[in-house]
Amino acid sequence: MIYKNEQFNFSKVILNQFILVVFISLALVMPSTAFAEISEAKLNHAIDRAGLQRMLTQRMLKSYCQLGQDQFYIKPQEKLDDALKRYEQGLSFLIGFESVDGVTEPLNKIISFWPKYKELIMAKATKANTPELVKLNEKLLSLSHQIVLALQAESGKELGKIVNISGRQRMLSQRIELFYLLRDWGFEDDFYANALAKSRKEFTEGLVYLNNYPENTEEVKKLLAKAEKSFNLFSHSLDDKNNAFLISLTVGQLLKYMNTATNLYSKM
Repeated sequence: MIYKNEQFNFSKVILNQFILVVFISLALVMPSTAFAEISEAKLNHAIDRAGLQRMLTQRMLKSYCQLGQDQFYIKPQEKLDDALKRYEQGLSFLIGFESVDGVTEPLNKIISFWPKYKELIMAKATKANTPELVKLNEKLLSLSHQIVLALQAESGKELGKIVNISGRQRMLSQRIELFYLLRDWGFEDDFYANALAKSRKEFTEGLVYLNNYPENTEEVKKLLAKAEKSFNLFSHSLDDKNNAFLISLTVGQLLKYMNTATNLYSKM
C-alpha cells in the first residue's frame, strides 16, 4: 500500500526523471551555444587545432612524395601514417564545433571525400597518381582553412587572428617543402612554381605580422627569432635541386618553433 506522502514522493521522482530525459534529449539536438557561450580560451584552442589540420594536409602529401622519390631515410611512411591518424582525430574534435557558423559545410565536404583521398594517399606512391592527389589536397587545404576562418570570426578578437596566422606558418613550412619536392620530381609548370614562390612570400609576411604583435611574450619573441633564422638558412637552398635532405632537416626545426609559438598564443 502506498500512502499519500509516499505516492507524492514517487510521482516527484518520476517527474524529475522525465525532465532530465527531456533536457538530455534537447542537449543532443540543439547547438551547444544554446546553453553556454564558447569561451575565448576554448575558441583559441579550436583555432590552433583546426590550423593544425591545414599543416597535416601538406605533411601527408609531402610524405607521399618522399615515398615516391625513395627518400626512406626521412621515415616518410611513419610520418604519413601519423599525419593521417592525427587528421582524423582532428575531424572528430571539430565536430564539437559544428554550432559555429561556417564550420558545418566545409567539415561535411571533407568527410564526404576523405575516404577517396585516404585510399589514394595510402596506395603505392607513383608520379602518375600525384597530379590527382595534388588537386584533392588543394581542396582539402582550402576546406580546412575555411574552418579556421569560421572559428576566428566567431572569436572576433585579435588574438584569434594571431593564433590563425601563427598556425598558418606551420602549414606554409610544410607546403614550401612539398612544392620543392614536386619540382624536384619533375613537376615544373606554372602552378607548381607559383605555389612555391607564393608560399615563401607568405611565410616571410607572416613572420613580420607576428613580430609586430604588441602582446608577444619573451618566449614567443625568441621562438620567432629562431624561426626566422631557420627560414633564412634554407631559403636560398630552395633555388637549387637535390637539397631535399638539408631542407627537410631545417623545415623540421622550423615546424617545431612555429608549433610551440602557436600553442603559446592559444593559451594567452
